[in-house]
Amino acid sequence: MFERRSTLRSRLPTLAVGLSLTFFSSFGQTFFVSLFVPYLLTAHSLGNAEFGLLYAVATLSSALVLPWAGAWMDRTSLARFSMVIAAVMAGSGLLLAGGNHLLALFVGLFGLRLAGPGLAALTALTEMARRHASGSRGRALGISSLGFSIGEAVLPLLGTAAIAFAGWRGTWVGVSALSVFLFAPLFLALISRANAGEPELEERPDRGVAVPSGRAEPRPVPSGAAVWDPDLVSLSEQGNEAVADDRDWTRREMLRDPRFWFALPAALLPPFWATGIFLYQTGIGASRGWSAAVMASAFTAFAVTRVVFSLAGGETLDRFGARTVFSLSLLPLGIAMGLLMALDFVWVSYAFMACIGVTTGVSGNARVALWAEMYGLRHLGSIKSLMAALVAVSTAGSPVLVGAVIDSGAGLDALLWGGVLSVAVASALTLGIHVTERAEGHP
Repeated sequence: MFERRSTLRSRLPTLAVGLSLTFFSSFGQTFFVSLFVPYLLTAHSLGNAEFGLLYAVATLSSALVLPWAGAWMDRTSLARFSMVIAAVMAGSGLLLAGGNHLLALFVGLFGLRLAGPGLAALTALTEMARRHASGSRGRALGISSLGFSIGEAVLPLLGTAAIAFAGWRGTWVGVSALSVFLFAPLFLALISRANAGEPELEERPDRGVAVPSGRAEPRPVPSGAAVWDPDLVSLSEQGNEAVADDRDWTRREMLRDPRFWFALPAALLPPFWATGIFLYQTGIGASRGWSAAVMASAFTAFAVTRVVFSLAGGETLDRFGARTVFSLSLLPLGIAMGLLMALDFVWVSYAFMACIGVTTGVSGNARVALWAEMYGLRHLGSIKSLMAALVAVSTAGSPVLVGAVIDSGAGLDALLWGGVLSVAVASALTLGIHVTERAEGHP
């Protein structure tokens, strides 16, 4: 343990690279973009459903580019790749700030989604996986991933203040300026220190990737991961101890297993509802009489509870098992929607976001533990790549659905009733896992 801590301390510059990249990804995350949705709707004369469709297409398009971009990352230096990320973010911010055409809005959203939750997050987690051995890799991934939560905690408040001071267009100009004049030099400085502090790194001529000399090459993060996935961190921390089945299932075998289909709705609902709610959080708050500043500050509750329950999830999983925790993980999300439907006190905004944070933190750990326990580890990468694709499709459809319901005049309550019902159905379906295992004699 002490050796692992010493290794992490000796690689603080490397960890700082990952932390800064994950924080930087926040500028393209849904929770930050959502602060500007009311202004974008007015500027481009769009309805909520139309903007949701545009946002969904931009997100899916950026996801399609990621496999190619990830392959290029394997062939170029980290410093050069990080400069490209900063440049794409800066250009996208300027397009949103100055573009009055719908095409400019689409390209700007595409660039934000590609540079932020796409390239910046992918680069950070990939480098942590490559530069740390199995004994410290999970902790390194966990530390670098704190940048996501820091961004969620501070940027909604800072963004709201910046909009009030400089306007929404001026805020995007500020994001572009920060990308070029603050984050780009910061990335270069940290990467330089990280490389200088690891003289044993040797360049692999076949891949152009730095790998510690004398150490087995770590398995890289899949280059097609479209968004940050807490499953990745959880899996690294758990190692190879979560397998309860007596064999490793292929993805094709898993798709024929009824347990997978019983679990799938509960696996997709947290990212689905979180994306739709976060994108339209300003409008949702306004319907309850809460200001944008209140919703921005409430997002801090989400960030804190997600971190706390994500870190605490490992012990809970060990004590009660992945199947039980997974079956219960949606309940805080249902409570959040029920609270918002029944009450309009200001404190409900904080409780609402906090409950979503609980589900997000717990379900991320529970999902990967469930797949590992039911299907083994040998083909887990293949299984997770399928899940990443399904999550990308579901989160792309969420803004369209939420926007359409809001525009239809059905009201927020109708949307929340649908959310509570979906949580109840998905939670009930997870019981089919236990029934199937008893009937078929799974261990």
